[in-house]
Formats: sequence, structure tokens, C-alpha cells
Amino acid sequence: MALPRGALHRTPVGDLRPGDHACLLFASDEERTAVLREFVRGGLDAQDKILYLAGRRDPHDPAALLDRYRLPSPRTGVEVLPLDELRTGDGPLEPAALRDRLRAAATRCRAEGYRALRIAGEPCPAPHDGRDVRRLLRYESLLGEEFAAGRALAVCQYDVRRCAPEALDAATSAHTRGVGPDPLVRTADLVVVRTYRPPGLRLEGRVDASAHRQLRDALRSVAAVRGDLRLEMSGVEFPDLGGLRLLMSFARARAARHRSVELTGLAPRLCQVITLIGWDRTPGLRLAERVG
Repeated sequence: MALPRGALHRTPVGDLRPGDHACLLFASDEERTAVLREFVRGGLDAQDKILYLAGRRDPHDPAALLDRYRLPSPRTGVEVLPLDELRTGDGPLEPAALRDRLRAAATRCRAEGYRALRIAGEPCPAPHDGRDVRRLLRYESLLGEEFAAGRALAVCQYDVRRCAPEALDAATSAHTRGVGPDPLVRTADLVVVRTYRPPGLRLEGRVDASAHRQLRDALRSVAAVRGDLRLEMSGVEFPDLGGLRLLMSFARARAARHRSVELTGLAPRLCQVITLIGWDRTPGLRLAERVG
């Protein structure tokens, strides 16, 4: 699924700091849950106050919310704000009303001794017309003002399956950065990140003997994914034969379950080596060279 025009660079959620106002564009509940689990867990570890903006589909009890993300349920430190409290009947959510509630929550957070207020939720319904987009931009503008002092941080969520393209463009323009899952592997030499559009992994850096265990663990983390997988390798330096063997073994295991693995962004020289060895005929494997 294509991202909107001008899509933001995706910062790992664990790298967010007070003052950040980030945008999560998600296309599956799995992707949304993975990012928010790390966002909430990071807040609990940092002794931030968590404020979750609950829509109609979200649990309104803090313990139930944390259970959704498979996290322990502390008695303090987590609040849920049902957004229906800020509506009049079935009318739209007024941005200024939400801004005032967030401002009060941030003041209370500081008085209680927390480091910062950490806000997550899907504050706006899927915009369908120009008025909705204008309301979205007004909300994001007001919210951005609250973060200028660096006492709060937020992840605003937008479901790309439900939002109109102009709304997604507006959402990206209103944020300084996007947000994505934390890397499965992050060493001085290798970074491996789970991807969801399409499902698979993105690898960057060098794959040598010191990285084989980390690569094997990362491959195992997506082994149960249904359907085909894509491994994006345009940022990979030439891997050693042991690393290639791991990828070939993974493809054969997927083929046994009638699923495939596509290696994309490969340097032409790497494709030549794989073909010379005969690994291009590995069951379940597809190769795609780097373009340009």
C-alpha cells in the first residue's frame, strides 16, 4: 500500500523524546499494536504519564488497555480519555476541547512528578471531506503548540485504509516526523527492522559471521507470518556466504509451506554471485535487483 505524498522518515518509536509530535500511518492492527506497545512500555520505563485517547473501538479501562498490549497493569501512571466525552451527541470532536483537556493533563502530570506526558490514540475519525481535513489540521496545529515546551510527546495514529488521500497528506504535513517499530536488531554493523507494507524485514549494514545469530533471530520473528515475505536489502553491504545460506534456508522453509521470500534491492554483483552458486533456483526464492 502506497504512503502519502511527502511521507515522513520513520523514526524508531523508542527514539522519541519529550517535545516530539510524531505520526503513525498504519495499515494493519498488527502494525499499530507493535508500535504502540513499545510506545507505552517506553513510557512506563521512563516514568512518564500515559494518556490514551480512546475511540469507540478502544478499551476505556487502563488495565484492559495494557492487557491489549500484553503489558503489566500498574495502578498509577496510565489514564484513558474517552473521546466521546468531548463530543456533543454525534457531532464532531472539537479540537480546542481536546487541546484544553491535554493541557490540563500535562499540568497534572508535572504536579504528580512524572517526567512527561506521553499521549497516544487515534484522535480524529477518518476524514471524508474538506471540512474534516480542515478540522484535522486545526487539531494538529493546536496539539503541536502544546509540545513546543518539551513537556509532552505524542503519537497520532491514522489508518491508511480508512483515510482519504488528502487527509493522509494533511496528517504528514502537520508532523515533524513519522514513527515506526523499534529495530529487531540494532548493532554498530547491522540494523534489521520489521516491515508491514509489505510484510517482511528491512536490512541495513554488514552481514558477517558476528551478525549471523541476530539475523537468524530476526528471520524467526517473521517465520509465522502468513503469505509471502519481502526482505529489503538495498542498504546491505555484500553479505558473507554464511549470511546468504541463512537466507536460502529461510526461503526453503517458507517454500515447504507454499510461501515465498523475495529479496529486493540487491546489488547486481550480489545477484551474480547468487546465480553463479546456483542459489537463484532455491525453492521459494525470488530475486529483484536494485534499480538505478
